[in-house]
Amino acid sequence: MKLFSRLGMTVLLIHSLIAPNAAAQSQLNYTTSWIGNSFGFGDGKWMQQDIQAISVGADGTVYTNAPWDESGSEIAAYRAGDKLAVAGSTHGWGAAGGDAVAVNRSYLYAAMSIGNENNALSGADYPPANQTWYGITRRTLANPANGAPFSGGIGNSANATKNSFVAVQTVAAGTDAGIRGLAATDTELYVADTYGNRIVVYDAQSMTPLRSWSVNSPGRIAIDTDATLWIISGVASGNLGILHYAADGSALAGPLTLPAGTVPADLAVTPSGQLLVADNGVSQQILVFNRNANGQLQAGTSLGTRNGLFHAVRGVTGDVRFNGITGIGVDQAGNLYVAQNGEGPRGIGSASVGQGAVLESYVYGTRVLNWRLYGLTFVDSAAFDPASPASVYTGSKRFTLDYNQPAGHEWSYAAFTLDRFNYPDDPTFHQPRGVRGEPMVRRFNGQRFLYTLDPGAHYLNVYRFDSAQGEIAIPSGLLAQNPLPGAWPAAQPTYGEWLWRASNSNGTVDASEISSNPSTGATVGNGFWWVDEPGNVWLATPLSGIREMPLQGLDSVGNPIYTYASSKMFAMPAPFTRLARLVYVAATDTMYLSGFTSAIPWDATHWKEAGPVLARYDNWSTGTPTQGYAIALPWNTQSDPQTTTVGVAVAGNYIFVAELYTNKIDVYDARNGSAVGYMTPGASVGGTSGWVDVYLGISAVQRDNGEYVVLVEDDARAKILMYRWTP
Repeated sequence: MKLFSRLGMTVLLIHSLIAPNAAAQSQLNYTTSWIGNSFGFGDGKWMQQDIQAISVGADGTVYTNAPWDESGSEIAAYRAGDKLAVAGSTHGWGAAGGDAVAVNRSYLYAAMSIGNENNALSGADYPPANQTWYGITRRTLANPANGAPFSGGIGNSANATKNSFVAVQTVAAGTDAGIRGLAATDTELYVADTYGNRIVVYDAQSMTPLRSWSVNSPGRIAIDTDATLWIISGVASGNLGILHYAADGSALAGPLTLPAGTVPADLAVTPSGQLLVADNGVSQQILVFNRNANGQLQAGTSLGTRNGLFHAVRGVTGDVRFNGITGIGVDQAGNLYVAQNGEGPRGIGSASVGQGAVLESYVYGTRVLNWRLYGLTFVDSAAFDPASPASVYTGSKRFTLDYNQPAGHEWSYAAFTLDRFNYPDDPTFHQPRGVRGEPMVRRFNGQRFLYTLDPGAHYLNVYRFDSAQGEIAIPSGLLAQNPLPGAWPAAQPTYGEWLWRASNSNGTVDASEISSNPSTGATVGNGFWWVDEPGNVWLATPLSGIREMPLQGLDSVGNPIYTYASSKMFAMPAPFTRLARLVYVAATDTMYLSGFTSAIPWDATHWKEAGPVLARYDNWSTGTPTQGYAIALPWNTQSDPQTTTVGVAVAGNYIFVAELYTNKIDVYDARNGSAVGYMTPGASVGGTSGWVDVYLGISAVQRDNGEYVVLVEDDARAKILMYRWTP
């Protein structure tokens, strides 16, 4: 490893920082738009980020449920491509949504849980210390935000759902006892107590328990036209099957025969008596079973494209190209409804919120689309393809933009770039959250590459593209500041930095492809990764300076080559005492750094911030860079909300800085550091956004017409904010 010392570095010391001037308080003339959600929130609506289950009313209203939506839309109602209601009271104060939902003509029944937030909450509304309730909330169909209380109901005494919850299981905190199936008639409610290995039947009106019987970790339930029940079993073990029972719990004929490889995810029965099985296996289809003259079920023609979104040109979106089906249903008018989240139902114990929600309606038995809704991004940012500002990548998706369209309509969902079938060893699946985010798109050697960060920027994932794999980003490498938690990959070191560099085309992390950093043997921790346009990897360590890992070319397959041996180290320059962000522009040899100084030192409560100071250094790679300027960024930790920075982007002649809590993008002239003005969310997105909650939550590009387009993570409502500004 080569070392470039600080000795001899020509640094223009600035005794006073460039402070924000009056222009910094001037709002720019720009437009606000968004990418990735069917609703911008200008009308108060947003499509939720995950759907784990649906139930369809006779009129085609689709009721959804999921354990978590960042803005509290765990349980919601949609119809004809519009959002009708948010149930609420399933978010915060110990409450969360769940994995099952059912309706009859009077009520909405939804799985949910109530905890006590690490024993911070107590009283009759909360479970005893160190325990969690898993059960069912009952709501009115007229307004799902209102509870439908019953004798013996508990919970939520301070809101409109008072005494409308029944606990099915009380378990130790941290245990997943989520209910995985519900089905209702006007008289009875059937509950899959997955944790308790039983089906429990409640009176649909009084909510008193009537009977129960044993089923091995039951999941989704469908009520047939003859009042019998079809039940997915084996949810906890993954050895899934579909069993048939009478309403009294008597076992009927043996398990339904499924094609090899089927992974049943949900069940539905059509008005004509067909049984539908959502297959989250390789087929990504809806299996159809018809009744013969003897009343027996026989396999019919499946619905949807074989292999779904992974058929033919892998990753390309389109009608009936399903991807991770979580729920299906049919209304009385003959419309099919399909919910997807890019991965399928949440596993036992998983905290996953899916890979982005899609809710679709088709004319049953056809490929005719009625409507479709998207809620595609969460804890995910976006970046432009250097080849075109009309092509935008998030961690696992590609969008195309038509800048001539009205706000919120510029984008279209083009591709899903994550392939769990061909590349199950993708590091994405083994990192915290299991979701790709924070992309950087680079083109060098005539090829396109994708680099992504986890939310805390501990890991840099490297992907290549190959036309033979369509739109899929193929795993090619991983640079880790510390070992991943858990047993994957088996060959990773137990301590210290390490990297995986693929040496073949299989996208699998082989032991022979892993190497440790021989120089440090230590965990870097909390550094920030950046990849420059030529493909060199930079790491801003908090205290040990800056490392460059120059691209060593591509191997015969097209995997980028990086080695610790070829690394270069640069000392942390004045005025910094701790580095937080780095942007290096190779074309001009310009380095932009942000972080903390002795005047405003780092503290652990601001662990993800970009810091109060940003500085530019020219002629960086010479070893004797010159500091051009240092900017005092907005920073007030005593205000409410606090004013701190979290992301930095540079494009053309401007620097764009995202504030963490205040919905504000500050703009500076990159040539001299002077403040230009600021942007905040406009009316089209309700004048608000969520926190920018990741290290690389902002990107920018200058179009040929001089317009700047800035993309910013909106954590709250499953979208990417897009600002368009022409200086």
